[in-house]
Amino acid sequence: MQPLVSIVVPVYGVEAYIARCARSLFAQTYPELEFLFIDDGSPDRSVAVLREVMAEFPAVAPRVRILSKPNEGQSLARKTGMEAAKGEYVLMVDSDDWLETSAIEKLVARAEETQADVVVFDFWKEYARRSKLDSEKASSIANVDLFRKRLYTYGAYGYVWNKFWRRSLCEGLFYPRYSMHEDIVFCTQALYKAQKVVQLKEGLYHYDRTNRGSATRVKKAVRRSRSARNMMDFYYAFAGQAASPITGLEDELILRAAWIGLTQDKTLFSDYPELASLALSFPLRGGRFVSLPAQWLMKFRLKSFCR
Repeated sequence: MQPLVSIVVPVYGVEAYIARCARSLFAQTYPELEFLFIDDGSPDRSVAVLREVMAEFPAVAPRVRILSKPNEGQSLARKTGMEAAKGEYVLMVDSDDWLETSAIEKLVARAEETQADVVVFDFWKEYARRSKLDSEKASSIANVDLFRKRLYTYGAYGYVWNKFWRRSLCEGLFYPRYSMHEDIVFCTQALYKAQKVVQLKEGLYHYDRTNRGSATRVKKAVRRSRSARNMMDFYYAFAGQAASPITGLEDELILRAAWIGLTQDKTLFSDYPELASLALSFPLRGGRFVSLPAQWLMKFRLKSFCR
């Protein structure tokens, strides 16, 4: 018997993109699928367009669930989908992206033959006039702890959607509030639970880089502030535990947030009163997301926030 796969798709403001995404999912060659579309209070016709596409695939429609909720952002929409998912494996897809038709079939085969918890696969970045194939570094895949650390230094891709997950890894996770680097928070936790990660060197996912309504189009200062808040909330979700998903990553979470507080959003220090003292507690060290010269500068400037 083939394992059930759950596909989780948050939906918000993607009226122009959802049909392409849905058709690529409903046309999958793998038969044992359930589709969970999370209507995150979308203000446009996204859900109506989705229903129109469902009518084109009457055999698939009974396996589609549309779950509606108030708008809270992509991270919490994914949480809703994950809590409803029943599959042995899960794939998260952004609603402005699309899959190769044989993607799930190939991912299940790779996961089953290797007994892997996570299959990391290649993807296409789709620009207006060109496509670019991207691949994770083999050295990251070989060592899960290294993989988790590289998520914070841009040495590895922190996307949730280029990874095929065993669903048991995704249970009981902390989901951040803001739509910026929420993927990294998810991946850190799920990879912490993983025993085996393998790679499939084939471009199966198409990542649309033309959607001007996506979270990555928000002003840089706003994006960085949201990222810092997610990192601080992630830190506090596990702080003080002897062993947790943030073990060995505390400095990356805190120093990134403190640097953003100094350079982009000083309200972080009032919203997280311990941020400055926490950042000062880490010794200077190279190889972090925050460069060594920046760490030197922080040592002097952060003292004023500790008075």
